[in-house]
Amino acid sequence: MTYSWDRQKYQREKRNFIERRINQAPLWTHFACMFGGCWGAAWLCSWLVLTFFGASHAWARSLPMRYGTAFLFAYLCFFVAVRVWIDFAKKEPQYQAQSSSGFDIPSGDGGEGCLVVVAVLVVGFIVGGLFFALGGAPLLLEAAFEAAFAGVVVRRMSGNLVLGDWKMRLLKNTWLPATGALLVLLVVATGLHKAAPQATTFAQAVTAIRSK
Repeated sequence: MTYSWDRQKYQREKRNFIERRINQAPLWTHFACMFGGCWGAAWLCSWLVLTFFGASHAWARSLPMRYGTAFLFAYLCFFVAVRVWIDFAKKEPQYQAQSSSGFDIPSGDGGEGCLVVVAVLVVGFIVGGLFFALGGAPLLLEAAFEAAFAGVVVRRMSGNLVLGDWKMRLLKNTWLPATGALLVLLVVATGLHKAAPQATTFAQAVTAIRSK
């Protein structure tokens, strides 16, 4: 799009874009899949670091260091997940049903792999539900709005704004809660590490603390 909007039209279009999608039934499911996938990525990152570097590097056995690294990796994965989701979310609601198969909940044939998928989805639904309940949906939909109207020029008193930089919009909307979550994680991990310095996993730390 090459035409320009003034600030009022920009605000009106963004509000309408969000309102048309905010109450769509699959939205919470999408968030559950995204956050569940990011949690799974964090768990995998932590496991790989401990497996390949734990024997030779003290930082890999440190709960705060490893969990902090895994969180940052999950945050990067979050951007990838949002970018995939944007291609779906930027469509008008009446056309989204035609491509909803891309967000089907995966199924398995039983066994440990199925349990892992269920665990990831449970965590995803919990975190996704909290994110939705705390008003996080508009933050992601603003990023989708940027991508959907890439190239539109918004005339402002402080200078023109060209839409399309969804990554910067997403970063501005999420860095503060992400930083808060990271700090909480580091405080908890540091407390566990001090209470059970020999533990290399959350489960081991909890077990060691209970046995004291």
